[in-house]
Amino acid sequence: MTVTFVILVAFVVITAVNWVRWRDDRALALRLREARGDRPRLEDLRAPVPKVSVLVAAWNETKIISQHVGSFLNLRYPNKELILCAGGGDGTYDIARGYAGEAVIVFEQQPGEGKQAALRRCLHQAQGQIIYLTDADGVLDDDSFERTLEPLIADGEAASSGACQPMAEQQSRPFVVHQWCTDLYVQAHAPDHISGLQGANCAIRRHALEAAGAFAPDVRTGTDYHLAKRLLRTGYRIRWVRDSAVHTRYPDTRRSYWRRQSRWVRNLVVHGPAFGAQAEVRLAFRTGVVGLAMLGLPLGAALAVARGARGAAGWLLVVWSAALWHSILARLRYLGFGRLYRGVEIPWSQHTLIPLHMFVDFVAWVAPLVDRVLRPQQW
Repeated sequence: MTVTFVILVAFVVITAVNWVRWRDDRALALRLREARGDRPRLEDLRAPVPKVSVLVAAWNETKIISQHVGSFLNLRYPNKELILCAGGGDGTYDIARGYAGEAVIVFEQQPGEGKQAALRRCLHQAQGQIIYLTDADGVLDDDSFERTLEPLIADGEAASSGACQPMAEQQSRPFVVHQWCTDLYVQAHAPDHISGLQGANCAIRRHALEAAGAFAPDVRTGTDYHLAKRLLRTGYRIRWVRDSAVHTRYPDTRRSYWRRQSRWVRNLVVHGPAFGAQAEVRLAFRTGVVGLAMLGLPLGAALAVARGARGAAGWLLVVWSAALWHSILARLRYLGFGRLYRGVEIPWSQHTLIPLHMFVDFVAWVAPLVDRVLRPQQW
């Protein structure tokens, strides 16, 4: 059996598998798009709604803080307050202080205090029965805000978490579109109840938050992940609200994207074992190994050729080519899914950039392993 024949057979099988998956993906995207047309049920509530306290830790957010506070003030939800702990050397606190009033409470975040301690101070000031967590670089809107609150108010859930979407000005940038469509695909396949929280868009009943320890633990990194695990361990569930998506800034450079991925894996490795989440830790490292293989197999084939082992080199390239072809087709499916489900604009140039974006992903998967070896002090 020749290497060329094996590659052809592998490509045909992989193409067929992805075609079958695309038919399922397309049906799911259309079904979710139709369901997303339903308006949040909170609009139908006639009884007084519970008070919601929005807690935000803002550090060096001068460029976005006014837009963030403005988006909160423009929410139609009537019974709300914003507790904002702002600081940094760029004047964030001074700008935020200008918005202080009946619905906005502002106090200064101190250098070195960190997000967890800042949120702890916010909670002490909060009066709401529901605590909504978001980031200072997020822009709130009625639809996403009410959809995230809906499971708590209408269904009696203890916690809920929605998703994020890129800022409007980012939604035409190819690298951001690549991330967004991948996120949409993964989020659409998530179960009704999940094991994590999206810190830019989540709501928790106050009694559940306090029962889980709230922000008392000193958590240096992965505060959202740590809180989610404590909620689950206390016996509460987290409802997934896939149709709620707060606008927030996506990484728009390779460096910022790699940093985010490395931080995500680091949070899993640091906190996961303490909560019995070994499967999540293994998945993170398995993803790193796949990235390492995709970057390393061509090099391995070249070394094999240099040593005269052309047969071994050929089989290495078979494995690499098949995996690469599957990755390309999968990303085509993600783009198509995003277009059908959320109307993401996909120009033809986006498809030609798939190999580049894949390479960036492979490096992102490997980056945490490199950090673990070269910078263990960060872990």
